[in-house]
Amino acid sequence: MIYLDPKSDVAFKKLFGNMAHKNIVISFLNSVLERSETTQIIDVVINDPANVPDNISIKYSIVDVRCTDQNGHKYIVEMQVVREKDYAARAQYYSALTLSKQLAPRSSYDELVPVYFIGILDFKLFEESDYLTHHLILNKKTHTQSLKHLEFHFIELNKFNKTETQLNNILDKWIFFLKNADLLPKIPTALQQPNFTDAFDLLAQSNWSNQEMLQYEKYLDALRSQVSQIETAIEDGRQEGRQEGKQAGKVEKAIEIAQKMLKTGADIAVIAELTDLSIEQIETLKN
Repeated sequence: MIYLDPKSDVAFKKLFGNMAHKNIVISFLNSVLERSETTQIIDVVINDPANVPDNISIKYSIVDVRCTDQNGHKYIVEMQVVREKDYAARAQYYSALTLSKQLAPRSSYDELVPVYFIGILDFKLFEESDYLTHHLILNKKTHTQSLKHLEFHFIELNKFNKTETQLNNILDKWIFFLKNADLLPKIPTALQQPNFTDAFDLLAQSNWSNQEMLQYEKYLDALRSQVSQIETAIEDGRQEGRQEGKQAGKVEKAIEIAQKMLKTGADIAVIAELTDLSIEQIETLKN
């Protein structure tokens, strides 16, 4: 069986933005947020149901799903494939926007509901070794959480290295699924559970229409192009740096020679001709 990459735009939306399979996003949210039985999310309304975009070039590396639970709380589940330098700042910005847009004219602040941001990253964001980190607004002295309207939870896939036999809980299984689903020939024994079998079924290539596969391939092509452009820019920067380094080395050597010649009493014009330094530079060295 061939399974498609859950980190891709179309597949991610099909998994987590699908009202017909909202059990998947509910299970995932409860595991990431580490909800107890009494605080679990039991129902969600997906605010932007999965759809196949007409223009795949709008954004390649960022895709999100937004949903609201039975208490009206807001959730942003975002997949980020390509490294973004200011990702943490952008996550806070978009979460704050979601919070600020809740109030209509003449509304009061007590109508605001919490916003939970869950970022799934295919790159390293923090120095800590933990693959899941929770970020809350806490009192610095007491570590109590009185400001509860914004929470941030980040999953760094490249820090997760557990094998199938090491999956201890539902969260481990979801992260293993997101990182490895497209590499697996069949559903692993550890993931032979309703929510996961549903997810694998949604990723099975045989269940995708020709139009969906076309959008999937367009996404992969656009992503490869974006990654290639980034790698080219990095390499160009390295080459430019190497050239600047070589030039700096030549100047340092010329200065060294000029200083030695000045000590022998050589004429400034002669030194300038031999070292390619300007008269002004040599006079500065002499002074």
